[in-house]
Amino acid sequence: MYIPIMPTIQKAFGVSTVLTTLTFSMVLFVMAFGTLVYGSASDRYGRKPVLMVGLILFVAGSVICAVAWNFEVLIAGRLLQALAAGCGVVLARAIARDVYGPDKLAQVIAYITTAYVLGPTLAPPIGGAISDIFGWNAVFIFATVIAVFVALLGGIVISETHQTRVTGRKNGALLRDYVTLFRNPVFVGYAFVPALTSGAFFALATYASFLMRDHYKASSGEYGLYFMFLTIGFMSGNFISGRLGNRVSTEYMVTIGCLTGVITVELLTASLFIWPNYPIALFLPGAVIGIAQGLAMPHAQAAAINAEPDLTGTASGVVMFLHFFAAAAASLFISTLYDGTFFPLIEIVFVLSIMALACAVFANAMKRRQTARMSG
Repeated sequence: MYIPIMPTIQKAFGVSTVLTTLTFSMVLFVMAFGTLVYGSASDRYGRKPVLMVGLILFVAGSVICAVAWNFEVLIAGRLLQALAAGCGVVLARAIARDVYGPDKLAQVIAYITTAYVLGPTLAPPIGGAISDIFGWNAVFIFATVIAVFVALLGGIVISETHQTRVTGRKNGALLRDYVTLFRNPVFVGYAFVPALTSGAFFALATYASFLMRDHYKASSGEYGLYFMFLTIGFMSGNFISGRLGNRVSTEYMVTIGCLTGVITVELLTASLFIWPNYPIALFLPGAVIGIAQGLAMPHAQAAAINAEPDLTGTASGVVMFLHFFAAAAASLFISTLYDGTFFPLIEIVFVLSIMALACAVFANAMKRRQTARMSG
């Protein structure tokens, strides 16, 4: 909801475009580091208390933003919102693993992500409408109301799902947990698949916004409509993954998703050179890249979280950290390469897609080797 009100925020506080944009881009970075805290903390103290702390902090951050009397206070509220927002994406996956077990986790994550995408799809027009009618403060008041509702819902409906706590840990135990995870090649390979595919997706979305303004001479509203192609594609891929469930192996889904992404970049290249003046030539292949990401991501995330059964919360935190960090880093990096042409977009998305496919092949090979060793 914050994206459409950024120009209004800039005008209200008289700050630069860079500072205004920073209040958005920093959210992804802060969320990335917050996921590490929530994941490991939930392994030690339980899912529900950590979840409730995050939700309460989000309420507080939204209130601060709503009453912000200067730009510094707004930044403080946004930082608190960002730190708190990391709890949901991590703990939803950890709780799903507790409740449904490792075998159904990929299917459940696919459905969770399908619902999750509704937020960035519907939020921009809702935020813009609320701001136009009631002012920018009303967007944060609305966010506060929703956050209170979600916190109450979580407190009443969700019970503790993590019964086997990691207790009696000494100093340095968290570091050893991370070492354990990153020494497991299966975890590393699968954890980097969603990170790299997300990087490709967000790089495309970011670069496309500049192209819409400069190359296609389109408005922000038109970009918002075309952007729905990307989110609907991503949602569709996750929905397909959920419907397939366990009928298709993790190895196959991760590989086919990453391979589809690589092939689609080639189609994107051809499309842009054949129809360079039509935005649909960019966004329709972009939607297929979203589908490819949706096919691979739930299964890769589930495989990574299941790689170390005693560290599922910590693993979930690391997976989401890599996801958000890669998305933020790719968005910022491709912005520095913008030159008004299609070449940086094609090159970055292709490289990230190839790297994702390589990680998928590596993870599948390590998983087969691990399985053979255990059975032998």
